[in-house]
Amino acid sequence: MLEIGQQFAHFKIVEKIGEGGMGAVFLAVDQKLNRQVALKLLLPDAFDNSEKKERFSREAKTAAQISHGNVMAIYDIGTTKDEKTGNDIDFIVMEHIKGKQLTDYFQTEKLDLNQTVRLAEKIAAGLAAAHNLNIVHRDIKADNIIINLENEPKILDFGLAKPIESVFQSDGDENTDTVDNDLTKAGKIIGTVSYMSPEQAKGEKVDTRSDIFSFGILLYRMACGEFPFNAPTQVSTLAKILESKHEPPRVKNAGIPPELERIIDKCLQKNPEDRYQDTRDLVVDLRNLRRQFDSGITSTISTEIDKPQITKTVNIKAKPALIVSIIAILVFIVVWQMYDPQSSSTSTVQANENSLAILGFDNKTNDESYDWLETGLPEILLTDLSQSQAIQIVSQNRILDCLPPDKKINHTFEECVDAARTLGAIHVLSGAFYKLGEQIRIDARIEEVGTGKIVTTHKVIGDDPFSLVDSLTKKISASLNLNDAQNVDKSVMTFVSSPEAYKQYLKGMDLFAQGFDNEAKAEFEKAIQIDSSFALPYMRIGMLSMFLGQQKIGAQYFSLAKQHEEKLPLREKALLDVYSELWLNQNFNNAYVKMESFVNQFPDDKEGQTILGVLQYEFNRDTLGALAHINKALEIDPTFHLALYQMVGIQKSMEDYDKALEYALKAKEHYPDSPDAYTVLAALY
Repeated sequence: MLEIGQQFAHFKIVEKIGEGGMGAVFLAVDQKLNRQVALKLLLPDAFDNSEKKERFSREAKTAAQISHGNVMAIYDIGTTKDEKTGNDIDFIVMEHIKGKQLTDYFQTEKLDLNQTVRLAEKIAAGLAAAHNLNIVHRDIKADNIIINLENEPKILDFGLAKPIESVFQSDGDENTDTVDNDLTKAGKIIGTVSYMSPEQAKGEKVDTRSDIFSFGILLYRMACGEFPFNAPTQVSTLAKILESKHEPPRVKNAGIPPELERIIDKCLQKNPEDRYQDTRDLVVDLRNLRRQFDSGITSTISTEIDKPQITKTVNIKAKPALIVSIIAILVFIVVWQMYDPQSSSTSTVQANENSLAILGFDNKTNDESYDWLETGLPEILLTDLSQSQAIQIVSQNRILDCLPPDKKINHTFEECVDAARTLGAIHVLSGAFYKLGEQIRIDARIEEVGTGKIVTTHKVIGDDPFSLVDSLTKKISASLNLNDAQNVDKSVMTFVSSPEAYKQYLKGMDLFAQGFDNEAKAEFEKAIQIDSSFALPYMRIGMLSMFLGQQKIGAQYFSLAKQHEEKLPLREKALLDVYSELWLNQNFNNAYVKMESFVNQFPDDKEGQTILGVLQYEFNRDTLGALAHINKALEIDPTFHLALYQMVGIQKSMEDYDKALEYALKAKEHYPDSPDAYTVLAALY
């Protein structure tokens, strides 16, 4: 077509760098601006095809609207006469990107998950920029992404229609097979088979959510090293895309965090309605995950301690003593996340400009039936606000943990503020709620810890406490400039439908924390009677049943919890996954690997650190490794019930009875009303 050194318009051809179905691409020098460009020319077989020529021009003009650092730029479009043939040739002038295709980049560069997520976030951001203009790529794949010399991804061929062939044809490792017909006609297929969405495969009309599915395939491949829908032929690949569920990413790569698996799963839903509806939400989730990596997520084990290797699944029948030991150890688990969901956000004692302590709300209704809101409102607010990556939240329970035992019930506002200050909070949130006829009014105020100055006040009125707190969250987020929390994705309303069910659940948690298992179970059952899709009480009853040796009943409740796990917030869903492997599937190997992954994602989670320490001690007899994790939990919260008792057990096994007694007495001091403290002390004595 064109030769090296040939003059074409004001471009000098340097070399041919690629060819697609509609155009050949040349590296050329723009002699007007003295810069290298990528010059795409319409192929000769399309010269007399007015439809292809019109689409070539239309799609280029559409793609040129996109202005984003992660999308290849379109500089110009035009037509010029080829001096040799006399034909008019349509051309597009594009940004020339020096770098490697994504497939080659991953083969030559050894990337960790942090770097992989960073690349994925930028690719998704470029995709979102196009989708914001209602431009659909239709062929997102590794071959259409270049990593430049600055390690920045660039999406190529945005909006440029792919060739229209009448049959499937193989085109190398990327399976770049396409099927003939016009993009605008329903009932026809176009795109790359291995990256097709179900609606593409069926020849249906596609929108931006089709690109999200293709991106999910790309992200799966980046994280796992293979396609989620692998098959020997193109037809069987399409069948898998249409009918088969992809294998969970963490089965392919145990180091993948639960959140990354959730993101991939959401992209790969067969029904477009179940995927991300806005690519910007996908970008936010990837950005938040990347920030978790950037914050310094590392193992708490010393580098001198070898990482444990588990090579086979533990034989349950051969290890009855281990089962008893695991249940005995975990019998002290207090499920702190819903009772103290953001312990991971409250461990620091360094002041942060966006650190907020939630003190509590007074019941001014003169109606005892609303007493549960004194605990419930802070918990709902905590769940909503903690979704922001830009703020550290100190929970009400964490505040109370810092008070002397005799002050936990009868404490003053000033004592709570002092406790918040010791935990690094800059602001405190408090308030009251009132009854106005059949409605509730919540008044909230945020004060500076150091000066007592009121920063902002908010008031919401309505019937439903959940809706009120979600509204209050948005107002608080706006006043603190928490833009990423303006549209909460996992508010309490998403995993429980009734305030009364949540009320009963909180009662159960309070009893559970004090060691009153039967009473706690009764409250959890009440919550389920009110809302049968409320997953958390199923999980808690499952745990209690296991503690009592009722394995069959416990397994039934874990199964019920799993049926409703999609409604759970991220952390609870990940914990349910671990505990289901431990107790429902009895697969200790998977439980261990998943708990490691959980701790990598939530390094400041006291429950995760403690349980990983327990599993490390039981499975690997790695005392130093176990102590490192449990000590980390006690650094996060020196009063953590479970970690204190695990220290008792490990010190006792090391025959350091004085040390074991020291931790047992600490537990009794912090939890004087708990029967567990006296049981452990009696056994130790």
